[in-house]
Amino acid sequence: MDNDLLRKLANRIKELRKINNFTQDDLAFHSGIARSTLGNIETAKNDLTFTKLNKIAKSFNMSLSEFLNF
Repeated sequence: MDNDLLRKLANRIKELRKINNFTQDDLAFHSGIARSTLGNIETAKNDLTFTKLNKIAKSFNMSLSEFLNF
């Protein structure tokens, strides 16, 4: 994935996490994704699969299209 896109996605996740008053542990619990993996995603160190994107979107009660609207 493009580094610019990864950084934008990382910022989007951090922004939504803060809006929803989630810690990384909270998001890990709701998404079923390890906290360490989420940390790497939020620092744009990890690429994401479609499945992980969808799990994160669902954690914020958003459709994938809403989630990716940035």
